Amino acid sequence: MKAPPIPLLLTTSVALLASCGGTTNPGLVSLTLEPTAFTLVVGETVQLTASQATVAWTTSDATRAQATSSGLVTGMAAGSATITAASGGYTATAAITVRGYPCLNQAGPTMTVSGPQTSALDNTSLAADTKLDASTAQFQSAADVPIRVGGNPRVCYHGGQVLGQSPPSTPWSTMHDRYGMVVRDAGLFQLEGVEFFDYGDGVSMDAQGDAQWSIRHVHVKYSRDDCVENDFLNSGTIDSSFFDGCYDGMSSEEYTSVPDGSSNLVVIRNSLWRLQAMDQAYSGPLPNHNAFWKWSAIGPKLALYHNVFRADHSSEEGNGADMFMAPRPGKLADCESNVMVWLGSGPFPETLPTTFNGKPCFTLMTGAAGLTYWNNAVAQWQANHPNALADIGSPIVSLFSPSGSTTFTGTVDLTATAVDDRDVVGVQFQMNGLNIGSELTAESSPTKYQLSWDSHGVANGPYTLTAVARDAAGNTTTSAGVAVTISN
Repeated sequence: MKAPPIPLLLTTSVALLASCGGTTNPGLVSLTLEPTAFTLVVGETVQLTASQATVAWTTSDATRAQATSSGLVTGMAAGSATITAASGGYTATAAITVRGYPCLNQAGPTMTVSGPQTSALDNTSLAADTKLDASTAQFQSAADVPIRVGGNPRVCYHGGQVLGQSPPSTPWSTMHDRYGMVVRDAGLFQLEGVEFFDYGDGVSMDAQGDAQWSIRHVHVKYSRDDCVENDFLNSGTIDSSFFDGCYDGMSSEEYTSVPDGSSNLVVIRNSLWRLQAMDQAYSGPLPNHNAFWKWSAIGPKLALYHNVFRADHSSEEGNGADMFMAPRPGKLADCESNVMVWLGSGPFPETLPTTFNGKPCFTLMTGAAGLTYWNNAVAQWQANHPNALADIGSPIVSLFSPSGSTTFTGTVDLTATAVDDRDVVGVQFQMNGLNIGSELTAESSPTKYQLSWDSHGVANGPYTLTAVARDAAGNTTTSAGVAVTISN
């Protein structure tokens, strides 16, 4: 998947809040940075904001990162620099690391992974600065974790696809343990231009050492748990990525004892997020999904810029389970020009911040106008991220209704769930391998294909009902069968 050039100016806000330095000015308590470190790519900017009106900004290396008199820091070249803010005898510093884009252009050893892959890639002893060029790799592995990488700082993984094969009826408890990629002990990890389809988690930063990760130009589709997992509460950046069908959007919810991450920052910008009701879920009536942010009270702060979010239903578990459809209260560090498309019934289930520090934060759109806005944003993202790889992945399909043995009398309603890493173009219901009704070429709702069928045309007796899903490349998959008895 080839990604377009990254824009030359992308802005983030970080607040200078409290404690370090001397005692020259009795009216100034102290200065600290929140966070104390941040990673950019060349051409990106981060806006550091001081808690005092008069601050002098300096950089330790202007060839790597420059700071203006207002604290706007720009990454100039790959390397590192320390930005120092000084006021009233106190100082505070931010460690800025600048990476190249794409990461394959950086110095360091290169490993190439190419073509179809049926075995897992498991290497958590990579040397520092290793670049994995997977531009043509297409993983179709039966392993629960087809890619597990890490071991040292500044590892980069670039390109390719990771294609799951689990039907929509697979239990949540099984999908919960399936990850498209696990990153282990790789600080400053970069992930670029990868597509993940049909896993529990798309990508998981699975160790405390994964601080300052970045995800750019990534596509995660039909993720049965978290599209992005950051459960060690590290700082990170998500940019220009598309999360098309998440049970949970992003998790920063510790599942073991971890340090308080409240001083860390997750920046999300220029990205699309859609929640997807799943046929198998953690709890509740099916299908359902949870929220955009599964966020702990000690999770990082959030900065959100120019994103589009879509939800057709509210969260099943809700705020009591740390599931938030709007950013968790108290966690928003900065916000500008985001759109929430709400296609569910009634009002949006939580209060969205419409402004932040005088800037527009969220605009809520509903109905046909909201759907059109979302569809246009998706079309633009796809146009900017053409996929040149061959379509080798088959659709996944399950019968949603009926889901178990049943008796048909008269006209019955049949529902199949079908998803593809590209697009499903048709679903055909069959009885004992013979077509019933016409092939369905349009979804009734996301991933659902419905047929109202008069069973009088088939003789009474026992049958096996299936659904066959087809993609544009001609790849087909037949669902597991359901035993039915026709009795008219």
